[in-house]
Amino acid sequence: RDGYTQEAFSSMSRLLETWYASKSTITRIRQKSADLRKIVQTALERNYKKNDLQMKQLKDTEKRDKYKVWGELLNTYGYELTGGEKQLTCTNYYTGQDITIPLDAQLSARENSQKFFEKYNKLKRTFEALTDLTLETKREIDHLESISTSLDIALKEEDLVQIKEELTEYGYIKRHYVKGKKPKITSRPFHYLSSDGFHIYVGKNNYQNEEVTFKIAGGNDWWFHAKGIPGSHVIVKCEGKELPDRTFEEAGALAAYYSKGRDSDKVEIDYIQKKHVKKAAGGAPGFVIYHTNYSLL
Repeated sequence: RDGYTQEAFSSMSRLLETWYASKSTITRIRQKSADLRKIVQTALERNYKKNDLQMKQLKDTEKRDKYKVWGELLNTYGYELTGGEKQLTCTNYYTGQDITIPLDAQLSARENSQKFFEKYNKLKRTFEALTDLTLETKREIDHLESISTSLDIALKEEDLVQIKEELTEYGYIKRHYVKGKKPKITSRPFHYLSSDGFHIYVGKNNYQNEEVTFKIAGGNDWWFHAKGIPGSHVIVKCEGKELPDRTFEEAGALAAYYSKGRDSDKVEIDYIQKKHVKKAAGGAPGFVIYHTNYSLL
C-alpha cells in the first residue's frame, strides 16, 4: 500500500509540475505580447468606433428613395398646385395609397421636385461611398481580430516575431530595422499525428495559415476552419487515403481549440477539400473564400 501511495504521489507531482510549467509559459508569453496586444486592441477600438459611425450614417441614407418618389409624384401631380401650398396629398402610384408630401411654400412645384431629387442624389452618393467604406472597415476589423487570435495561440517568443512582422507590414508598427532586411522567422505550424496516423498541420498565425493551406496541403487534402470566427487553418494530409471519422473529429477539435471560440461549449467547423479553397482577392494573408463546404460541431 505504501508503494502504491508513493507512486500516486509521484504521479500527482509530475502532473502538478507540468501544469505549473504550462501556466508559467502562458504567463510569460502574455507578458511578452502585452505591447502587441495593446497595439491591436487600440486599432480595434478605433475601427469599432469608425464602424458604428459609418453604420449610423448609412442608416440615415435609407430615406433616400422617399425623396425620389416625392420628386416623381410632384412632377406628375404638381399641376394641381396654385402656389403657396405647404403640402400636397396625392395617390402614390407605387403603393396605390394616398401620400402627403411636405412642400416649401416659397417654391413652385417644379422647384420643390428639383430639391427632392437633389436630396435623393446626395444621399445616393453618400450611400455608395459608405457601402465601400464600411466593407473596408469590416475587413480591417476581421484582420485585426485574426491577429488578436494569433496572439492567444502563441506559446513561444518566436511565435510573436511573425505576428509583429504582420503588424509592421500593415502599418500598425513602424519599421525600425534596415529596409529590406526582415527578422528571422523560426516559428513553424503545429504538427500533430491523428489517432489513425494522419499528419495534421495547424497555422499559428495568418502567415502560417497561408503556408499550411497553399504550400503544405495538396488539392485532395482536407481543410478545416471555425465557422465565421477568427482561427487557425487546419490541414489533414490524406496521402491518397480516405479519412476515418475519428480523424475528421480530431481535426475539427483542433480547428475549434485554435480559434476565437476555444472557450465556447460548441464551435461549428467548416471543412472541405483544399482544392476548393481560394485566396480572397486583395485580402490579408490567410483570408480565403470557399463554397459547398461540410460542417461539424
